[in-house]
Amino acid sequence: MNVPEFHMEAPAAARYHRQAVEQIINSVEEGINCALLGPRLSGKTLLLHYLESYIAKLLGWKCAYIDLLTINTTTQQAFFADIIQKIRMRFSQNNGFKLNTRDNNIASSADFRAFLSDCLNASGSDLVLIFDPLEALPTDLVQALLTSLRAAYMDQQSLDKRVIAIVSGALNLATLAVGESSPFRGIANRVFVSHLTAHDSLELTLEYLSQQGVNPTKPALERLLQATSGDIYLIHRISQSCVQIANSRLDNKLRAKDVNDVVERFLRDEVVQYAPLVVAVGIIEENPDLLHCILLLMEQDIVPRSRLPLPLSPDLDPLYLTGVVERTEGDGYRLANLIYRRFLKQHFSPARVGHVLAMAGLWDSAIDYLEASIKQGNQRSQTDVITAIINAIYASQDLNQAVHFFRRGLRAAFEVHEAKIWYHMPQEKHLHLIGSPEVNILLDNEENFKIPIAEDRLEARAFRQQIPLRSHEIHGKLYRAIPLAVPGSKPIGVVTISGDLGKERFSDPREIDFQLLGFLNQAARALYTVSLRRQELIFAGRVQGSLLPETLPQIPNWEIAATWKPAHETSGDFYDFISLPGGRMGIVIADVVDKGMGAALLMTMSRTLIRSYAGMYTDLPGYLLAKVNRRIITDLNAGLFVTLFYGVLNVDTGKLNYCNAGHPPPFLIVPGKEYEVKELRSSGMALGISEETEWTAASLTIPQGSWMLLYTDGVIEAQNQRGELFGQEQIIRTIRERSWNSAQEIQDELISAVYDFAGSNTRLDDITLMVLRRKTTQGKTTLGRT
Repeated sequence: MNVPEFHMEAPAAARYHRQAVEQIINSVEEGINCALLGPRLSGKTLLLHYLESYIAKLLGWKCAYIDLLTINTTTQQAFFADIIQKIRMRFSQNNGFKLNTRDNNIASSADFRAFLSDCLNASGSDLVLIFDPLEALPTDLVQALLTSLRAAYMDQQSLDKRVIAIVSGALNLATLAVGESSPFRGIANRVFVSHLTAHDSLELTLEYLSQQGVNPTKPALERLLQATSGDIYLIHRISQSCVQIANSRLDNKLRAKDVNDVVERFLRDEVVQYAPLVVAVGIIEENPDLLHCILLLMEQDIVPRSRLPLPLSPDLDPLYLTGVVERTEGDGYRLANLIYRRFLKQHFSPARVGHVLAMAGLWDSAIDYLEASIKQGNQRSQTDVITAIINAIYASQDLNQAVHFFRRGLRAAFEVHEAKIWYHMPQEKHLHLIGSPEVNILLDNEENFKIPIAEDRLEARAFRQQIPLRSHEIHGKLYRAIPLAVPGSKPIGVVTISGDLGKERFSDPREIDFQLLGFLNQAARALYTVSLRRQELIFAGRVQGSLLPETLPQIPNWEIAATWKPAHETSGDFYDFISLPGGRMGIVIADVVDKGMGAALLMTMSRTLIRSYAGMYTDLPGYLLAKVNRRIITDLNAGLFVTLFYGVLNVDTGKLNYCNAGHPPPFLIVPGKEYEVKELRSSGMALGISEETEWTAASLTIPQGSWMLLYTDGVIEAQNQRGELFGQEQIIRTIRERSWNSAQEIQDELISAVYDFAGSNTRLDDITLMVLRRKTTQGKTTLGRT
């Protein structure tokens, strides 16, 4: 490997990022593309200009640096035309290498690849192209460039010379440039410009101060390193200001106070525009888990990896890609320097964190931070917390969850610590207490939890009269009953509160009454919306349930069990058994990849279409799926898709002809000395994605005594409190250990195992499970009605 000998004339970015330089040169020599990623202002551009000169002059290769900041086009055709001209001009300037190309204003990706081939033919040797910085381009043009470079790479596989591309960008482009779905995945080496080590930070700082004739005291040097360590540009920027102070003295001495003053001034006047931190904040605020990690790091110097609530993969570490965190010995993380820490603490105030979490829909956590901000005296958070509460109520799954947020709003914004919400169910003559942990509005009929509307109680009178009422003092407390009014209709209920409202926060009682009534009116509308939505969902869920088979097929020599357990009122899961001619049976299990009414609609439509086509294409399951897929895309056009397994079973022979459209693979489990487990894997993507998709049918025979198990991802992806998945192995193990049981017993055991595994974790997905067992009894079978 021809690694350059670094001299002082080489830029610091090249000298102190020597490992990155070596990795890039090694990639070039091996003819492999390269993606260089690092924080903004980390010296990547200086490093790449140095490499351009080194590759061209010392290695004798033709190399061109393409400055993407000079690209002003927004369309792909204009972009590729501009890129072609810039490559031609750069090669001419650097290498005297002239290419005869027409000055077109538009060019396609194919034109760009043809141009690269012409360059190779004209040069007679490898060419190196450097594209920097990727963040100067819109995302779609970055994608187009990488895709074209990949296509060019594939075109050149049979050639003895090639174009080697080096692309460079900020850390926030890591997923696009080298992630799992990136066009550069698998054809380019990844190189990261990391933070400088403590030793290199010291060397660079001393080098710069020495060049300026500045003599730092030991405390000054320590504080300078503490403030800037790891960041090559920040070291230069802060040191530069320190030099100006030191050079104003006769002794050129730099003192600790000087460094403190410079750092404080930078934090006050400049840090909010410092590009690496601006990018870091954008990355952090897009990912609530990442934000949680940063908050932990702000509280402690070093946090072990195991304590961070984020899956840190060895492929792309999202925490490291923020550019503000460095790894430590012992598998830990910490913020890189004092300036980073101070800025992040200043930026991520409780108010800001609450706002970010509210935008992500993490309502409880958002309210916690906004409440903390109010306690710190931030009056603006008073309005923010009310907005978050109302949005949280609207987003609630049911009335009990909505009331939870209702109470939180009363406490956070108005210091109400005791409140009861009474709800009036349509067509009833009672007010029901809702939202208390011991209360279930649909099941609990205890007298303590309901009030007759006609009764002479404060809550009932306020509801009937539709005005707020106060009670006499009871046990030292004054109670107020306030109707929950919805415009154009009777109140939907009453809220009862006690105590002095916001006496520490509001000086004028009229102001708090005005704000409280405004909050209650908004909350009432939100509660009413949740109630209506839930009633609609309950009805839709009943309709869905009625579409499932009323009874399971009763087939001699077969045992069949099936269950459908929606996580909410409606479900995207469904299963079906379809009677077909010739003693055959259609078997369907599916999962719409969405929730709510949209998923319910697609589930209903998919079932109807499959039943419509099943009798027409009995022997062509792949063609059936293609027909259903086209109808879903053309008729619904909702951007939803459904994973589905469809099989046609000959109940006499046990032969199964099937297609799997992106669904979790069913299992065929054949008992014997060694259990044989076969997965019925996917033969095409899910339905609803592309009209051009095709599915290839496969077939197998279910031996006598064997089991077939079909399921949706709610089974295998059920999580326990530690975040572990139930998985496929537990399904197989359950059947192996109880192979003598009936299909119904196996199903019951599996469902019980899933719920035991999940424990108190209520965040379960829809669960659908089908168990088929072919008995060992011989003889012809007849398919009954379904």
